[in-house]
Parts: sequence; structure tokens; C-alpha cells
Amino acid sequence: MAERFGILCADADWTGPPRTAGALTRRGAEVCVIAPADSYAAKTCFKHADILMPFEGLNRHLPAIARTLAEEYGAHSILAGDDAAFTALAILVQRMDRLDLSQATRALIARSMPDAKIGALLTSASDFIVAQRGNSCLPPRSLGNPSLDEAYAFARAIGYPVMVKRDGFAAGAGVTLCNDEGQLRAAMDARVDNPRNKRFVVQKYVSGVTYGATVSGVKGRSMSAISFIKHCTTDLHGPTSVARYAPRHDILTHASELFETLGLNGYAGFDYVVDGRDVAHFIEINPRLMPTSHLDCLGVDLTAAFLAGVRGQPAPAPKPVLNEYVALFPGEWMRDFTSEYLRCGIHDVPWDDPPVFAAMIDETLKYRQRSLQAGFFAY
Repeated sequence: MAERFGILCADADWTGPPRTAGALTRRGAEVCVIAPADSYAAKTCFKHADILMPFEGLNRHLPAIARTLAEEYGAHSILAGDDAAFTALAILVQRMDRLDLSQATRALIARSMPDAKIGALLTSASDFIVAQRGNSCLPPRSLGNPSLDEAYAFARAIGYPVMVKRDGFAAGAGVTLCNDEGQLRAAMDARVDNPRNKRFVVQKYVSGVTYGATVSGVKGRSMSAISFIKHCTTDLHGPTSVARYAPRHDILTHASELFETLGLNGYAGFDYVVDGRDVAHFIEINPRLMPTSHLDCLGVDLTAAFLAGVRGQPAPAPKPVLNEYVALFPGEWMRDFTSEYLRCGIHDVPWDDPPVFAAMIDETLKYRQRSLQAGFFAY
């Protein structure tokens, strides 16, 4: 019987879930998508089953969904497709002792997620980054949830510019570069309605080259990892749209060790800045599916390695690097309709998933039209 997985997601237009569903399916696994009906994930043709409803309903019925995946579908684990999905699963872990769940359901949840304490820490990016210790890839100097006076004192001590990074955002939102006290005050005073956005970190700004790393593995065992330069991003602090092959031993080691130490499962992403002294600084963790989770062209097949771990097999041998650059769709098309990387490099346009391809085109054109109306593009 093929290995089975659930992919839980909340975001309608996040590319990681359908692309990972495709990668798993092409390698012999079966996927149940648990998502809103209007999401990319719900539209993928690479699904064996689905549970579709608004995320509020999915969140409310998550214990029953987990029971269905464990007892009826026979899933190995549930993969968090985005940040909200990871938070929902982390809360489920924290509630398990108070819920009437079967042993099979508890085992499924345990295979899928870190323990309750680590899961709670990972739901707060600010708390997690401030808690980091060690001897390699340390974060820039950071201060979690300071008062305005504390933030002023911190910024004066380390020097401007500083970054204010709020929890509960993705794709580069919630990040503000502050060059003086006025900008710092404005960033800290920014009105937020969602309680998840109220926690934040003030961090020393480090200039340099931004790297990403994606790790795949099974419950605290790293099976494979890639590192790459974020050669192009959809906007200033946004997700990668062109990845440039750039293996760095320190980053690969740090990301893989964090994956194992935290007890992660499936896939996770890690961001770094390498400064002018060639020192790598850890700046962010994303313990869920990434837009790069499905890649197999940068020397390793992340999904084949993950499935090998599930099967108790060694990771597959390294593969040839097919191109120095990988253009990620639709992000690079959104950034530049005429991008040379879409024409000349490796790209991941989902020709084999027509419903998702059509939805991505439609959403990108809507985004482009909104941006034109707002004056973001000077055409």
C-alpha cells in the first residue's frame, strides 16, 4: 500500500501544498488535502482524497479530522502547509491530554509535530529567534516584545538601522526597516487586529546576501537539505522567486541540526543572512511546506529523501545539479513577466497540474491589475 499523508492548509494562494502533493504523488505516495475549497491545494489533480471547508471549520473539527486521517485513511503524518496550519496543529498537540483520542490518532499527531512545548515556541517567531543559543549561525542581536523605551535604548546601543518583525505574517509582510526613532515608533505603534500579530522582535539589521535552506526528514531525523541564495524575491522582504544554487556547509549543518533538535517532520525552511565577513546569521524558521519543498534539481530530491525516511531506507544518492538558477512559479512571473530566468533557466511551471496552473495565472493577473491601479508599476 502506498504511503499516505494529509496536507493541511489555510492560505488560498500558497504554492507549497499543491507542489508538494504533486512531488509525493509522482513518487508513489497518496495525499489527502485538507483545505479551503478556493485554495490552490484544493484544486490540485495530485490528490487522492480531500476534506474541503473554510479554515475556521477545519480548525474547529481538527481532532475529528485527525481521527479520520489516522483510522480511516491510514495517514503516516499530517504536513502543515502554512503557518496557520502549523499553529492549529501545535494547539492540537497542547490539547491532546484533554481530548478523547484513539491511540492511532495520538500516534499520527505525535509523528507529525514536535512536542507541545517546542510547538508553542515555534508558533511565535519572535520568541523562537530570541531563544536561540549556540556557536554557529547565531541570529543578529534581538530583543523580544520590548516597550518603546526599551526598543529605543536597544537601538541606540547597537546602532540603526534595526528591523521590527511581527509574528503572524508570511511572505515578507510584517517586516519594517527602521532608520531612526521616528520610524521605530511608527513600526511599533502599527495597528494590528489579530492577536497573533501583537508579538514582535526588534533586531539589528545585518546587510549581506540572503540564503534559504529547505530540509526534509521524518520526526527529528533530517534526510536531505538544500541551500540557495535568494537571487530574486517577489518584493523586498518577500519569498524567493529565483533560487541560485549555493551549498554552504555551515547553513546546511545548522538547518539540519535544528530540524532534528526541534523534532520536525516533513519539510521546513530556514533563512540566513551572510554578512561581509562571510558569517551566516540565522534569521527565520518556517516549520511547514515551502515553495521549494518539491525541488529535485539542486543536487538532492527532497521528497524522495523524505519518503525514504518514512520507509526506513537511506536517503537516495545525490543527483546532478541541473542548473545554477531555479525560477519559482508564479512568484517570478509575478515579479517580472519577461524574466530571463523563466526563459533560460530551470523553472517549475506546473504544466502537469492544469487546475492549479490556471488558478495561479488568474491570481497573478489579479495581483498585477491591483498593483497597476495602486501605481506600484510604472508602465
